[in-house]
Amino acid sequence: MVWIPGPLFQDLCDLGEKCTTCPSQTIMFITILSILLGNSKHRKSSREITRELDFIIVGAGSAGCVLANRLTEKKNWNVLLLEAGGEELRINEMPSTPFIFFGSNIDWNYKTEADENSCRADNGCMMPRGKLMGGTSSTNGMLYVRGSPSDFNDWAKLGNKGWSYKDVLPYFKKSENNLDDNIVKANPYYHNKGGYLAVEKLSYHDKNAQILTKAWQELGYEYIDVNANKQIGVMNIQTTTLNGKRQSSNDAFIDPIREKRGNLFIETEALVRKIKINSKTKEAIGVEYINKNGEKKIVFAKKEIIISAGTIDSPKLLMLSGIGPSKELKKHNINIIKDLQVGQNLQDHVAIDGLRIKLNKTSTEKSLKKRIHDLEQYLKNQTGPLSSIGPLESAAFVKTSFEKENQPDIEYNFVPFSNNIITLPNSYNMINVHPILLTPNSRGTITLNATDPINSPPIIRQGFFSKNPDRQRLLEGIRIFLKIFKTKIFQDNKMTLMKTFKPLCKEKFNSDDYWYCLMKYYTNTDYHPVGTCKMGPKSDKEAVVDSELKVYGIKKLRVVDASIMPKIIRGNTNAPTIMIAEKASDMIKNYWKFKIF
Repeated sequence: MVWIPGPLFQDLCDLGEKCTTCPSQTIMFITILSILLGNSKHRKSSREITRELDFIIVGAGSAGCVLANRLTEKKNWNVLLLEAGGEELRINEMPSTPFIFFGSNIDWNYKTEADENSCRADNGCMMPRGKLMGGTSSTNGMLYVRGSPSDFNDWAKLGNKGWSYKDVLPYFKKSENNLDDNIVKANPYYHNKGGYLAVEKLSYHDKNAQILTKAWQELGYEYIDVNANKQIGVMNIQTTTLNGKRQSSNDAFIDPIREKRGNLFIETEALVRKIKINSKTKEAIGVEYINKNGEKKIVFAKKEIIISAGTIDSPKLLMLSGIGPSKELKKHNINIIKDLQVGQNLQDHVAIDGLRIKLNKTSTEKSLKKRIHDLEQYLKNQTGPLSSIGPLESAAFVKTSFEKENQPDIEYNFVPFSNNIITLPNSYNMINVHPILLTPNSRGTITLNATDPINSPPIIRQGFFSKNPDRQRLLEGIRIFLKIFKTKIFQDNKMTLMKTFKPLCKEKFNSDDYWYCLMKYYTNTDYHPVGTCKMGPKSDKEAVVDSELKVYGIKKLRVVDASIMPKIIRGNTNAPTIMIAEKASDMIKNYWKFKIF
């Protein structure tokens, strides 16, 4: 497998005479990255897969890789892990690259529907999802943020026994190998060493990230460990990296065991199209998929099938298999096996595009020659600016007047920008600020594509800003951020608010109506979709799985990924998804330990 950049970067140079005609040095630099690092990591040839196994896991993302590791700890269990994408690439290891993966061949390239209140400028919003081993954990921003304890306590209050914070904290710690001794010593109750997933502070600290953190402190926000007992404040976030390289779930949980456990079988470029279910016994018995040669294959599971395809593809697969809202399935002439509210309850952290910081003294813009020097440094010892995530390292969590608990409802992320395109953190002249609504009331849906429900992307309707006070909360979050331009450190460094030109927003710049216009037309998200296979008690009419993540009414079938979250958490979703898989692994082991035949 070879990396093919998305449309934004596809006008690549051949590094010959035509190089002088390239539109920017950024594109030239990405050309070099694609040539040097765009190939797959070396793998041994896969073993032949038997037609019947104990467990089949669909999706090798944040959750699927964890499950494959933990279930194959039982030496007498054979486990098949199926992934629609290919192997991870060498470029995925570089921490500085997440934003250049958008739209490429390792992205599902999903796009949401535009609606009355959001995503109108481009007739829909991007919804990048990783399509390769490791899933989105191989393409994300790597921020290790678990969410607030109250988030998980709310899950338990909704009737999900065993999912309170005290129940899930041991599973966060089980996976964690925290390499920052100071953080572990300061908060040993919340952190751990020795797990599979490396968590660390980046060795290279972007100067603008440091300025941002100090500016928040100047405004009175405490420097915190967001994964401990306080969530309101600012932090140079720990990342899922190991010695300057990304730690995807594939790197962390699969690589150490892949060639050591004979009971683990992996097939990539395997697109699962249907769960085979016995309509009489309502028992999941196998999966049908298309392999990389275009051949249809069917494999069977003796114990369980576990769907870990993510918030978008897990509900799609369930509906294609006859599990979903009867009204939706009838539209596509799909035989209804179980009427459940699959694809409902979609939630995401909504933000805007267009709030930017102009860097007058602290621009990191460099010539191509200096960027190549950064690359040489990274390739030599995984240090320097390409081992970082730039200004994204600094993250702040604040509370608006709408929040009644002592918890954050707004997060700020900072993305490197140059010449109006996303770039790498070793060369940028502005920062795109994402004020992110952590506690949306609005909900969306995932439904099947009427043209081709199997091969076409599902219809994603986010429903952003359809419920109050989402717009008002985000507006207050913007106003809170604007105070940062009055800080001494911002003024000393001549960091100013850019009057960003957005053609569809004619309102007076910085008026409330201007920001509301950006919400409507230039919507953005933190790419954290959850909730479409909702976990809940049987009395919850929206619930798809129970508290053990078993699909209601179907035997031997579970969903284990971010789609089971009944309510979105106040933070990034990778760490909670890994936690969900850790907890599910123990549930599965305990279930089969005491299963009476």
